[in-house]
Amino acid sequence: MVLNESVSALVIRRADWRDYDRIVTLLTRERGRVEAAVRGCRRPKSELMNAAEPFVCGQYQLYFNHGRFTVTQCRVTDGFYPLREDMERLTLGAAWLRLLEEVSVPEEPAGELFELALSALTYLAYSDTDQSALDLMFKLKLCLVSGFAPSADACAVCGRSARETALGFDARRGGCVCRACALQATPLGEGARRILFKAPRAPFKSVQLLSGHPDVNEALLRTNEFLDYNVARIG
Repeated sequence: MVLNESVSALVIRRADWRDYDRIVTLLTRERGRVEAAVRGCRRPKSELMNAAEPFVCGQYQLYFNHGRFTVTQCRVTDGFYPLREDMERLTLGAAWLRLLEEVSVPEEPAGELFELALSALTYLAYSDTDQSALDLMFKLKLCLVSGFAPSADACAVCGRSARETALGFDARRGGCVCRACALQATPLGEGARRILFKAPRAPFKSVQLLSGHPDVNEALLRTNEFLDYNVARIG
C-alpha cells in the first residue's frame, strides 16, 4: 500500500540513522504515534533539518511505502525555541515528551492529547508560570485524556464520597481511598485533593491559578506516584 498524507505533528523523539538520516517519533493529531524516516536531514542546508528536532511541531507530509513512513515535506509552525535557553524548562519539557511517547498509541487519533501537548509547551516556553504548577496541570490532564485519571472525589475502592469520609492516597488502589479500604494510604490534605479533582477538568489556562498555591507540591507528589505506577503498567 502506498499512502501520501498530511498530518499535524509534534516531534517527541529523534534518533540518528545511517550517515545523514534520522528516525523521528511523531505525536500526530490524526494517527497518534508515528515513527518516520527523515532522509538527508543531517546534510548541511537540508530543508528538513528542523523537521527532525524534538519539540518542533508543524504540518508534516508523510509518504508510506514498503511498511515505513517517510517525511517528505514539513511546514514548521513552532519549535518552542525559548526552552533551549532555560535548562530547567528544557529538562521538564523533555520529560513531558517521554510521557507523551509512553501514553500515545499508534494508528489511533490523538486530538486531545496533541492539543494538550501544544498548550502545555506553549506555557512552558513562552510564559513565566510556575514550573511546578505547569507540571502538575499537564500530568493531571494527561491522565484524564489517556483514560486513567486518579479518583479524587470518592474512595477508589468502595465509592464513599469525600463528603462522607476523609480520604488518603494510594496510587496502587486508583488514587484517593478511605481509611477503611487502605490503612497504609498516604495522608492527603483537603487542598491537594481538591486540586487533583478540579485541575484535570479545567481549561489549561487555569494553570495560572495554581501558581504559588500552597498545596501544589503535595498534589504533584501524589500525581507523580500515580503516573509512575500506571504508566509502568501501560508499558
